[in-house]
Amino acid sequence: MESKASKNQSKGAKPPSTESVAVLQQVPIKPPIKQLSYPSLVSVVEFISFGRRKQLYAKCPTIRKLEEKLPYHLESVKIETIGPGYIILKFDNFSTGDIGAHPGNRGEIEMWCPGKRVTRSTKLSLYEATEKFALYNLSRPGTTIKTLETEYTPKCILNCIPLTIENLIVDCNEWDEWINRTTRPVKTLQTGLIIRHDTIKYAKEVTVTRPSHLSIRIQTDILSEWNCESITIEKDLTYMEVVDYCRRVSKRTDRPIGSVFKSGLSGYSTELFQMLSRELNAKKMLLKGFFGNLIQCATIYINESTELHVCRMEPGIWIKVSARRTAIDQVF
Repeated sequence: MESKASKNQSKGAKPPSTESVAVLQQVPIKPPIKQLSYPSLVSVVEFISFGRRKQLYAKCPTIRKLEEKLPYHLESVKIETIGPGYIILKFDNFSTGDIGAHPGNRGEIEMWCPGKRVTRSTKLSLYEATEKFALYNLSRPGTTIKTLETEYTPKCILNCIPLTIENLIVDCNEWDEWINRTTRPVKTLQTGLIIRHDTIKYAKEVTVTRPSHLSIRIQTDILSEWNCESITIEKDLTYMEVVDYCRRVSKRTDRPIGSVFKSGLSGYSTELFQMLSRELNAKKMLLKGFFGNLIQCATIYINESTELHVCRMEPGIWIKVSARRTAIDQVF
């Protein structure tokens, strides 16, 4: 019985040449494209950068409904506003608002990201359009912001749902209602005013700072209410302000052990420790520092388990809530 190859040869059919076989072997075989499942698509779109998501939203109609439901995870959000005629929002590398050309006078708003700049016509003023943009994008449940910096915070941000913020910088605000609501305590907070607000009260670390030509109004009654792990006042406090703060804190038994208050001190520390001893019955002592230097210190009784340590640490003063009879164990 003749083979199939011999029959083909008998009919005049030629076998494929070695060159054509080699060419066929070099042609890459593309694997079939498998679409992402819905959960995978959600995970991918949710964690794309803000600017890239907006570009995909404009170019891919199929993901628009999904994109509108997903929260944002932003590294940096900065809001700059000076009056109703000037406002800029910066979401990571995406910016919108009045960027250079003052388009607000023409009922237009500009959007910019690296390599692309777009001007959109609106029926709203620049300020209203930018506020609407911020409210729409930040009021998504689950949105997180690593660092939020506001300068003269616009009220649109206050109308957002409580935000999840890790670091908050609030500049030049004069009303406590202009502080953002958060879903959990912020890690670090920097502000220029001492005010009553839960966002400040429960922050882990708070720094009160202002430019040197602006004063900080010290309100020891408010400072003593804050439950922060660390409070830093970048200003010199007077003897009376330090003593009043210590008096108020020593009456609180709920302050966590390890919480620290730091500030500058105007004048000589000797008079401060004399006032603490005279008015709060503080026990004065000298402790040896890490480098062998002597540190002035005083302990103030709080309750059976805690006491307040007041130490002169150049260039200012440290006030720390500590366990009883542990002053000698402190390392400065």
